[in-house]
Amino acid sequence: MTKLPRLAVLFVLPLGAFAADPALLQMVMPDAQILAGLQVTQAKNSLFGQFVLSHLSVNDTGLQEFTAETGFDPRQDVSEIVMASTGQPKSADNHWLVLADGTFNVSKITAAAQSKGGVSTTYQGIQLITHAASASHPATGVAFLSPAMAVAGDVASVEAAIARKQSGAPADSNVLAKAQQVSSANDFWFVTLVPLSNFAGALPNSNLGGAMQGNVLAGINQASGGVRFGDTVTISAEAVARSAQDAQSLVDVVKFLAGMVQMNKQNNPSAGQVATLLNSLQASASGNITTISLAIPEQQLEQLLNSAHPNATRASLRAN
Repeated sequence: MTKLPRLAVLFVLPLGAFAADPALLQMVMPDAQILAGLQVTQAKNSLFGQFVLSHLSVNDTGLQEFTAETGFDPRQDVSEIVMASTGQPKSADNHWLVLADGTFNVSKITAAAQSKGGVSTTYQGIQLITHAASASHPATGVAFLSPAMAVAGDVASVEAAIARKQSGAPADSNVLAKAQQVSSANDFWFVTLVPLSNFAGALPNSNLGGAMQGNVLAGINQASGGVRFGDTVTISAEAVARSAQDAQSLVDVVKFLAGMVQMNKQNNPSAGQVATLLNSLQASASGNITTISLAIPEQQLEQLLNSAHPNATRASLRAN
């Protein structure tokens, strides 16, 4: 991975329920089909969030080098992220943005990017650091609209985002109304107008990709949901299916899988732990809309994750 794309990717670290910042949403491209966001405050106040954050840095030499060169640690210095895409993975026509609020040492980050091959230009009075296209990546750019706001993405999308911000144009995207609703109830949230089967080709596991293209998931045209941290971690999702039958089929599959876990809990300790967490699972269909929710006590979720990662103890989490 080239250095500037690495810089862009570092803005995508999970950080932490308030609605998404309207100033970030304003810069989202009008034809966005996928939006996701993360808010840092709740994550930092949650042992589960700390667990996730602590595992992002394990053996990540790129992050360590970047922090050493710039004095900027995305895990600590970013307060909110919004990610947007036109939803055409592995296509030359795909456009994407990562928009972030935080505290940015612009001069030091810019100098580090330039030392790694980034080229400094100016677009509508905003400094833009670009990196040339390669065989596997389009030209990318990072711009700081202020010491508290950054945007990264393909160059065309970054320039368009700057133009929208500079003009004061109102936010204009088909997914924004849903994004505002979902983000107000979750610390991590997502909205997609792209059928879930479209993501199959982007998955590294071919078996999982094949499952994504199966009849049930192929019938899901839109989806949204999120995670809210706290003493109880709440996971929720809503799927808009192509028909009422598809919506009910999704409910049936979810309940079937939960039942399989329950049946195996006596023979498999891990299944037993998961089965306990699934006690609050709710899944229902109304017309062509499926809703799924799960409320998990944070301590139980932490215990399950620690059993899978025994080195991540409560003490080490608090130390971070």
